[in-house]
Amino acid sequence: MIKISYIAEPNTIEFSMNLAEVHDINSSKLIIRIGAWVREMFVKINDELPVDIIGLPKELKQLFSLPEELSYEIVINKRTLTIGPVIAFVAYRGKRNMSPKNLELYKQRFTNYQKVNGLIFICAASGIDPITKTIEGYYYNPNGKNAATRWIYGVFPYPNAVYKRKPIDGYRYNDLISSIGDRIINSFFFLKADIAEMCQKDKKFQKYFPYTEMLDTEEQLSRLIEQFQCVYLKPSNGRQGIGIYKVTRDPRGNYQFMDRRKKVFSLAKGVQLNHFLTKSKTKKYIIQQGIDSEVNQKQVDFRVYAQKNKMGQWVCQGMIARLAKKGSVVTNLSFTEKLLPGLEAIKTIFHVDNANAAKIQSKIYNQCIGVCEELDKKFGKYGDVAIDVIVDANQRVWILEINKDFGYQSLVKLKKRQLLRTLYTTPFEYAKTLAGF
Repeated sequence: MIKISYIAEPNTIEFSMNLAEVHDINSSKLIIRIGAWVREMFVKINDELPVDIIGLPKELKQLFSLPEELSYEIVINKRTLTIGPVIAFVAYRGKRNMSPKNLELYKQRFTNYQKVNGLIFICAASGIDPITKTIEGYYYNPNGKNAATRWIYGVFPYPNAVYKRKPIDGYRYNDLISSIGDRIINSFFFLKADIAEMCQKDKKFQKYFPYTEMLDTEEQLSRLIEQFQCVYLKPSNGRQGIGIYKVTRDPRGNYQFMDRRKKVFSLAKGVQLNHFLTKSKTKKYIIQQGIDSEVNQKQVDFRVYAQKNKMGQWVCQGMIARLAKKGSVVTNLSFTEKLLPGLEAIKTIFHVDNANAAKIQSKIYNQCIGVCEELDKKFGKYGDVAIDVIVDANQRVWILEINKDFGYQSLVKLKKRQLLRTLYTTPFEYAKTLAGF
């Protein structure tokens, strides 16, 4: 671990003799990397420096913030010395709501800071500046005692790695990834339409999901209802069950729709239905096979929290079950009657003992890890997702949805404090690995 101190001498990096010997630094020049920023500097040995201090030219302050009170690690590869890690956490779309007071909501994410060290800053997607290759935000100061001293404003270099919880517009994203490489966790914010289109292209990918297509014609709707008896229509970019319909046929052959608030309406073939489908197609709806996962006329699904650990391996950190209100077509928190820990729910639903419940959970976890590995191949680099799963009467596992920007309210209600801490902190440990430390 080292700290930095700013020196007057330009374009020069200073080490103590002891630090230079420990790291076998014997070049007259080194390439210095701080995040994505790179410059060649002269090397100077200064025995007046403490052994754990590196001197950097104060001219760097004109380019970006690199706080002196933080502890950093260094990696030396031939003539390149990297100081870091520098990690950006994209937690906002716009900068307007960023303030030390509001950032206190995120302090639990940094309880494991000592395992990561370096410069971790919270930013908004709009704070990324491709012209200067810097990002505006607030860095986390582990020694801060209150909001004002814990979150310090600065302008930082493009980082070594990014943990992305909010979308970044194409211009900024393309410049960022061209500068730092494939080091963005949850790199592409895919929609339900992207999943549906991939399902239609790739049979291996389709096997994880109920049968899924892009919604198009009345003939398609009729064919899939005849095949599956029930289908769901879902908007491509919908959230919290908004815009979802459960569709069946009534005894007269009309199409019966039920929305998330259990409002039911019927549409006849022809003009009525085609008008509805035309509006739906403009919003890019998908149509998905209905799977029976009801218990006493109540939908049940599982939410699995999957992350990459510091070794870059997918692991399922935990699971909860959501029992919907009677007759509801969705299990979002507003429409949930009861929350249960995963294993407890499996035992209750399937009437099995601990050993068999663990087997079903293992089957769920294996399916979730499998689909996460496919995401990495098909869409980008991921490392922090919540997966909504159902299990049918034959104990077959189906993936319903993969969420990137998910909430934690259910875990708070269940008082799953240890799981929450794990979910909050693990992405930064993975980001450190991506950063090369």
